[in-house]
Amino acid sequence: MSHRSAPVELRERISFPPCLGRQFIRRLRESGLVEEAVLLSTCNRTELYAVVEDERVRERIVREVSSERGVEFEALDKSLYWMTDADAVRHLFRVAGSLDSMVVGESQILEQVREAYRAATEEEAAGAVLNRLFHSAMRIGKRIRSETGIGDGAVSVPYVAVRLAAEVFGSLEGRRALVVGAGEMSELVIRNLRSGGVGEVRIANRTPARARELAERLGGRSVGLEGLEDHIREADVVVSSTGSGEWVVRADMVARALERREEPLFFVDIAVPRDIEPAVQNLPRAYLYDIDDLRDVAEHNSAEREAAVGAAEKIIGPAVLEYTSWLSTRHVVPVIRESRSEAERVRQHELSRFLKRLDLSEEERRVVEQLSRSLVNKLLHGPIADLKAAAQSPLEDERVRRRLFGLEGIEGVDITLARRGRR
Repeated sequence: MSHRSAPVELRERISFPPCLGRQFIRRLRESGLVEEAVLLSTCNRTELYAVVEDERVRERIVREVSSERGVEFEALDKSLYWMTDADAVRHLFRVAGSLDSMVVGESQILEQVREAYRAATEEEAAGAVLNRLFHSAMRIGKRIRSETGIGDGAVSVPYVAVRLAAEVFGSLEGRRALVVGAGEMSELVIRNLRSGGVGEVRIANRTPARARELAERLGGRSVGLEGLEDHIREADVVVSSTGSGEWVVRADMVARALERREEPLFFVDIAVPRDIEPAVQNLPRAYLYDIDDLRDVAEHNSAEREAAVGAAEKIIGPAVLEYTSWLSTRHVVPVIRESRSEAERVRQHELSRFLKRLDLSEEERRVVEQLSRSLVNKLLHGPIADLKAAAQSPLEDERVRRRLFGLEGIEGVDITLARRGRR
């Protein structure tokens, strides 16, 4: 689910805090429902990347999410997208490259992808398939940023929020701002407010030490949440980004603040789950925008980056083919491994038998041994290459198996063996 498929009211209900996200993928894996899993949960998307035996587990996975987050199955199911194989690979590469972001080119998503993957590895929920997929995605994301210029201008959701505030007021010069929260998004908000000319920035956070550190580093004043109503009354712009899961700024609090001032108040809520009670927008002289309201400004930014998006898609296409080609050959690896093992067994047996009949020096034995290895490798190279190619073309699989086991032209033989004594 993302900003493209569901409104913020639903996205915030299935957003996973980091600790709960870790527990969820661990339970999915332990239940046997998925073989591997990575959960990516940000302000604009909650996505589960999973390796499954059968796509029919889709409904069971959705029901697990529904139960975990307390969201009705029907409401959740109709707002989801579901992709498999190459489509899923391409989607992750586009996400990592910020092509699927609300603000195309924003820089936070690549680090969020990296953190989601790190959490999965620490929970031992990622294996060979997702390890390679996410390493590829992070590599592609870096290439897109460095080669296409898609990130030029350092745009972000905080940038768009401050730009909208400036359009509402005409100018932010001399205005007073209150930033609720002291995380990465809040830091970006403060930087953009400062560059927009805001005169005073107050920073309120549950952890006072973090607010003080941010205020000292960026220029501002740290304040406590206990006096939030007074700080709202004295501000012109309030931007909140805590995602605490409860209303940090309540409608009754804003109503009392408005009674004690004459000028309007402008609120931007960029948190998911939201921080500011939606009823605030019904108060006179209060203007509230949430993260979905920033879409129009963001889409204008996307239009300016069409050339960079096209260049990024050209990077993604071959990368998807490379990954899916690797994935399609994984099932033949055991056959190749056993074929090499059997060939090595035969080589050693025949070499030992003939060496007993020859009077050779140690150097001569070494040369003969090297020759035998070289012959086996050269004889296996062609059939193994064909087998890997056939893995991508199932109709050719039987023909290549016959070639690999030396049975071309022989009919009526069921070929599913890789070692003597097996079918």
